[in-house]
Amino acid sequence: MGVGKRVWMVRGALLLCIASPAHAQAPYVPDVTEAREKEWRKLVAASQAAYASGKATDGIDPARKGLALADELFGPDDPRSLISANDLALQLESIGQFREAESLYRRVFDSYLRTRGGDDPNTQLALENLVDFYMARKRYDAAEPLAGYALASFRRTTGSGSARSQRMERILADMPRPAVTTDSFPSAGSVEIVAGGGANEQDHAIKSSDQSTGQGNDVEKPSPAAATAIDQIRP
Repeated sequence: MGVGKRVWMVRGALLLCIASPAHAQAPYVPDVTEAREKEWRKLVAASQAAYASGKATDGIDPARKGLALADELFGPDDPRSLISANDLALQLESIGQFREAESLYRRVFDSYLRTRGGDDPNTQLALENLVDFYMARKRYDAAEPLAGYALASFRRTTGSGSARSQRMERILADMPRPAVTTDSFPSAGSVEIVAGGGANEQDHAIKSSDQSTGQGNDVEKPSPAAATAIDQIRP
C-alpha cells in the first residue's frame, strides 16, 4: 500500500510544477490569485512533509486548509484540488479516520475517471490507492471489482507482464473466496451456453477495444459494464 501512495506523492509534486492559475474557478485577480496559489503550495508542502516524516496528525490541518483553498481557486476537478484531496486522505487513513479517507479516495478516483478516462496514469494511481485502502480494511467485496478493473486497464496500457498487472493479479488471486458447498452449484439446464467462446478473466466484464495510452479525448473510456461494477460498491 505504501509504495503506490509514495508514487502518488511524487506525481503530485510533478503536477505542482505544471499547475497554472489560468484554469482557476474563482475570478482571476492578478497578484491576489497568485499570492493565494503560493499559499496553497506552502500548505501542500507542509502536509506532504508531515506525512513523509511520519507525523500524520501534524499534516491534517494544512491538508484540510489546502483542499478548501484549492476547491475555491481551481474547482473540485482540477488536479491541484485532487492532490490536496489525496494528501488529506493519506493523513486521515494514517490516524484511523477511515470513513472520511475513503470518501476522499473515491472523490479523486471518480474525478479522474470522469475527466480523463480509465487508462490515464492519474486515474490508475488513484485506483490503486483505493484498492489498497479496501484491501487493508479487508473489504474484499469493494476491492474485487476495482482490482479487476485496474487489471484490465494495466494490461491495455502496460501489458500483461508488467509489474503493475502482475501485482493486481496477485491481489485478485489472494483474495479470500467464500466456501463452496453443493448447494452453490447450478441445477442442470440452468447455465446458458454462449456461442463463440468465453473471454479473458476481467475482460469478460470490461471489454477493451484497440489499445489506447493517450490522454484527454484520446483515452479509452470505461465500458458500461465496468462503470456498473464500480457503482455497485458506492454507498
